[in-house]
Amino acid sequence: YAVGVGSATDGLYFAMKALGLNKDSTVMCPVLSYAATSGAIHRLGANIQFVDTDNMGLIGDLQYKKTPDAVLYVNLYGNCVDYDRLLTYCRNNGIPLIEDAAQSQGAVYNRVPSGAMGDISVFSFDPMKNMPCFGNGGMVLTDSKDHYEKLKKLRKGRPERKYKSVLSEDHCNQLLLLLDKFNKLQKMRRAIYKRYKSNLPDIHFLVDEKGNPSYHKLVLLTDDRNELKKYLEDCGIETKIHYDQILDQKRAGLYTYPYAEDICKKALSLPIYPYLNMDEVDYVCERIKKFYDIKKF
Repeated sequence: YAVGVGSATDGLYFAMKALGLNKDSTVMCPVLSYAATSGAIHRLGANIQFVDTDNMGLIGDLQYKKTPDAVLYVNLYGNCVDYDRLLTYCRNNGIPLIEDAAQSQGAVYNRVPSGAMGDISVFSFDPMKNMPCFGNGGMVLTDSKDHYEKLKKLRKGRPERKYKSVLSEDHCNQLLLLLDKFNKLQKMRRAIYKRYKSNLPDIHFLVDEKGNPSYHKLVLLTDDRNELKKYLEDCGIETKIHYDQILDQKRAGLYTYPYAEDICKKALSLPIYPYLNMDEVDYVCERIKKFYDIKKF
């Protein structure tokens, strides 16, 4: 079952509501993600049990003293988590698994597609995503008819609040158009990544080489992140930092998240949109190699 909603942020909130979570619940969440992931839990009023990531930026160690009431995880940068590990943990503890698939549409883990790796999963159709609409948009997916019926009611909102979370018809039309082209666009993203990798074999990219990621973002790790960003900007190449701080800012210093904090300091995102041509990719790579040649002297 699939329910279109106004945004993936709404979708995550509705997912937790449909699962019966509330302000007395505790939800486990990775400490590295876009703010909407933890923001949906804050909106619910539930407690957040932040956990560190692994060295790829994906949810890490789950073994905490108190078992949460649910796990909300993220396929960050378009890489899939170890789904078998998460599913085993949740089933052994009798708790639901929620997949934030906002960055991983098109990714696959051991033949299981992103969007099917949770009791409830959430896609984003934000303009920056692999399958974008004109503005905000999202979709909530589940195999449970009961959850489906609850989700449909939740998106209607309450009459007194006059708020609905729906996908407009023009957004839907664009998404239907892109759906026919989606596999082709994914192949274009993959080809661009391979070109980067062949030109820059020594660069540490946060891309799951053994899996089948969505290539939503192309993130490299470097100790010279800020200098490299400035150098590429001077060469006419736009880059981004996703993300420069952990989500658990209130307790920063009291708790340490070594993997996530290291990524925050070193991560730099390079261009990888499908219509980037190979000459442009080669130019970016040449500038990066030039930067490190300059650094050596």
